[in-house]
Amino acid sequence: MFDFVNTADVKQYKSFCADKLNQLKNILSNEYGLECSVCLIGSGAKNLVTQNANEPFDLDYNLIIHSLARDWNPNESENKKWLKDTIRKELNKLLGKKFRDAQDSTSVLTARFIDNGKRLFSFDLAIIIKNCQEKYFRLIHDKDNDCFYWNEVPYSLDVEEKVTELKENGWWQDVRDVYLEKKNMYLTRNDTLHPSFIVYVESVNQVFNEFENYCKENNLGEKFICPYCGAEKDSEDEICPVCNDDDDDD
Repeated sequence: MFDFVNTADVKQYKSFCADKLNQLKNILSNEYGLECSVCLIGSGAKNLVTQNANEPFDLDYNLIIHSLARDWNPNESENKKWLKDTIRKELNKLLGKKFRDAQDSTSVLTARFIDNGKRLFSFDLAIIIKNCQEKYFRLIHDKDNDCFYWNEVPYSLDVEEKVTELKENGWWQDVRDVYLEKKNMYLTRNDTLHPSFIVYVESVNQVFNEFENYCKENNLGEKFICPYCGAEKDSEDEICPVCNDDDDDD
């Protein structure tokens, strides 16, 4: 079963990944005209790193493509394959001897750190593009049909804004609880189609919906409008302060 990993235990691996992926970003920009950013996402970014018993843990990163070389169409099949192959090739050049070549997984590139024949750590790098509606799409390699396509990350819109609101209102522990519950649920189902970032997005959206329902049921944050003067008041039964002041003046 999954449990949370102490943040101190993953600090050195975060530092290593940040250095290598920043070098990768610069190479893609200077040599290929691909302007991109790299960010630690989901569990690693929010101190939600989990580990299944004594198995190695992993970190998840997004490589977000912001701009492409002129006349380069990201929807052409050959370009999508070239994009993943190129990023994989350049990443492998940067990894140390104890890292095996990054594996072309279905939705990510997976790099594994091996010491004395034992895998201690791995990181996944997803290739992401964002459309004009601020929605994120992940590059998928469908190996059964030997094709590449962009797949929308489900319900990714405004995730970080929701996280901020949940933290400000004391609901972050609920996200941690739901996240761990979902990780273990997918583990028991042998589900490999829900990487940590997807589980993170699902957890945030589920808790945010619960938070919104709680606020509605308890009239938290809801404003009522006085039908006479249009002023805001905190409840429907509250005496309007503006109208009340006018009555006192009379």
